Amino acid sequence: MKKATTLIVLCLLSFQYIKAQTISTHQYRKVAPENMEEYLKRESTYWAKWAEKEVTKGNLTFWAILQKIGGVNQDTSPNILIINTFKDLDKGADWASVDEMFPDVEMKDIQTWDISTDMHHIFLNNLPNHIRAANTTDADYKYVRIIYHDVKNLGQHLTFESEKWKPMVEKAMKEGKTNMKGWGNQAIISPMTSSFTYGSFSYDIFSTMQEALSPAFSEDMEVPDEFWSGFQDNYNKRNSNLYRVVASATAPAE
Repeated sequence: MKKATTLIVLCLLSFQYIKAQTISTHQYRKVAPENMEEYLKRESTYWAKWAEKEVTKGNLTFWAILQKIGGVNQDTSPNILIINTFKDLDKGADWASVDEMFPDVEMKDIQTWDISTDMHHIFLNNLPNHIRAANTTDADYKYVRIIYHDVKNLGQHLTFESEKWKPMVEKAMKEGKTNMKGWGNQAIISPMTSSFTYGSFSYDIFSTMQEALSPAFSEDMEVPDEFWSGFQDNYNKRNSNLYRVVASATAPAE
């Protein structure tokens, strides 16, 4: 009964998030090593320009293609992540317009489905928690650590991130005690299964791979003793991977 009640609460929370926020999708793909160069060429040459136009038209507010760096089970795990943030999920985007944008190029040389395999599709809501370091631009966003969180109480975790973690990172950015150039989080809406137990997602952004692979905070960074109160008891596990930003398109901040 307790599990059923928890599920109902999570579903209601998800419904509230859907009504209040725009929706993003994480689309994971597997690309064979021999096809990676051609795949990235098509994404950066054609689809990146298509995404920029869709952002201009207002169909998308964000698009990015990320290439995974390292990791385990590389022969079987996805190595490409495509992020789409839709202004209206039901309207979606004008996918067919890419053909019209490049009339002198055959569609077989633009499309990517014959050199990649779709593996996972995740829906997330956007929370108003994105922050970036001062004097940075999108050009500084070159590497991203993607983190999925499995927690017992999603609301408690999201409160921790918005009321404790976010202010701490902002303070560290202002004091020059972190190499993170940006941070943000989202709540996962779907799927919710026994094999996919993650309820939220966060991202740490860096300018270099060296920074991304180094400790995120300086040694003199001070954290209050009560900062982690309740966090560990609520936390089950996390899944973290590093990605290189291949291309992106972002709507101007309002």
